[in-house]
Amino acid sequence: MTDRPTVYATAPDLYEEHQELVRTMAQLPLRERLVRRAALADRETLDVPDADGKAVQSVLSAALKLAAHDQAHGTAAGPVAPQALGPASPTADLRAYIRQEYGAWSSPAEQRPAVWLVTRAEDPGATPAEDEATGRAYAEARYREDEDPDEPAVLRWDDDGELIDETLDPSYPYTGWTVRREQVLRAADLPTTK
Repeated sequence: MTDRPTVYATAPDLYEEHQELVRTMAQLPLRERLVRRAALADRETLDVPDADGKAVQSVLSAALKLAAHDQAHGTAAGPVAPQALGPASPTADLRAYIRQEYGAWSSPAEQRPAVWLVTRAEDPGATPAEDEATGRAYAEARYREDEDPDEPAVLRWDDDGELIDETLDPSYPYTGWTVRREQVLRAADLPTTK
């Protein structure tokens, strides 16, 4: 029996994953379907020798479909480039590509690129910041610029990332400024069609 790749350590049971894909196929973004189907093909054939043409064809087909999509949309997430794969690629390379893309797709949201957004009350936009401290410093500086310098603000941040001025009415001490962490939107996160 082959050792299980660590990338699949938290993957659902093969049967459950197959049933889930069948049930939700139409609702899933195309890339997610391709990644999950490729991983399923890889996992289903782990104990099958490479001499088994059917197993190799299953992995080859799934990996090349995923690689073609990634190359066309610039959605590959790992060091193995999709254009490096082709019909003559060794099975190990195909599996490595599937595993890198599955690992990136299945990684917790906290590990995906993120940005801190600074917003002000009803303003429609947000200002991105590289980290929470920078975002908070920016919001505090902008708030102080807008206030009467003769009445210095006493500022603090609440647990929801909202800036509070303790010199305001205690029933509503909020300044309208907030800082919150948001995941960076990637092309791979977008729903796509066939």
